[in-house]
Amino acid sequence: MAVGDKHDASQYDVEICETQWTYGTVVRGVEVWGSKDRISGISLTYSNQDHSHLIGARAGDYHQKLDWDPFTVQVSRTVLWSDRDATQLGGLRIELSNGESLEMKIDKLSGKTFSPDVGSGIMLGGWGRADDHITAWGWMFLEDKVDKIQIGDFRWDQDQEEFAKSQAGIKRAVKASQGQYNSASNATTIAFDITDTVANSYSYSQSVHYNFGMGYSLEISGQVAGVGPKSSFSVSFEVGQDFRKEWTETQSTTLTFKVSQPALPGKTTMCIGYVEYGEFDMGYDANVHITLKNGKTFDFRERGERKQTMFGQAQTACADEDGDHTGESAEDFVNRHRPATTKRESRKRESRFISRLPAA
Repeated sequence: MAVGDKHDASQYDVEICETQWTYGTVVRGVEVWGSKDRISGISLTYSNQDHSHLIGARAGDYHQKLDWDPFTVQVSRTVLWSDRDATQLGGLRIELSNGESLEMKIDKLSGKTFSPDVGSGIMLGGWGRADDHITAWGWMFLEDKVDKIQIGDFRWDQDQEEFAKSQAGIKRAVKASQGQYNSASNATTIAFDITDTVANSYSYSQSVHYNFGMGYSLEISGQVAGVGPKSSFSVSFEVGQDFRKEWTETQSTTLTFKVSQPALPGKTTMCIGYVEYGEFDMGYDANVHITLKNGKTFDFRERGERKQTMFGQAQTACADEDGDHTGESAEDFVNRHRPATTKRESRKRESRFISRLPAA
């Protein structure tokens, strides 16, 4: 509903429709300028931090600004006034669910108020007419609360088959190490028993997560080069279907690195405890399908980012060599003595699954 629409139009009176809702962007701030005689200008701030075109003009000695987070705060009520002659916007008021508000009025107001339906409380934009002041104005709101958000039709920044083939992002972290040169005549022992906690996690980051409040159900589905255990010890990337009902999830697990290795006389003996892990961090463009509680739907495409970290199980490795090599790091020393392809005796089975966090 607009007010101030009974007036003599002129060539300077411009129709306004200010919104970005077709891109999934909502309003998170309103700034108003005016005086005792007119509401001069309105500017909107969107959830992507863009600012709208200035509607009207930054004029007058009245100035107010109201900002909010649409994820946790909604518009609970708006009021609009015309001037007495119904030729221009005479005043406006915005009330938020957190108790904050904005109000600006001219001196000569109409006695009639307009309180548009705010629907879900998610403001999408504004419309009306203006030149050097606001002659007519109304707000746009999402008419009902969001029931479900579905994310699909992913277009990744890199081809997923090529990414999986490259195995980029597979790394190794050394969690324990020990080494010595045994100059004695008897064998000694290198030993450690260390535990470490690691976090297996995934996350999808998109603006739609925060723009439409809370209380909706989520479905994310797409082909992705997920990182998951290739066996009980190592990890690898492989393209598969990923299906999620949460934006993010983290599960911690404890790894134990235990070694008791003889160190023979005249030799340098070194041992490490390590774990393989995979990291996925890539941007994408995806389709967002929103269903309101009244059954109505709309779609838009939006940029996002997916991250995942997955750890394999604890592993240990030892090596020895004649002479004193204690100037070399334990990791480099052990790696230098390991064949390029080593079959781990403890790798009993080969199982491949994609993007699954281990059971708690």
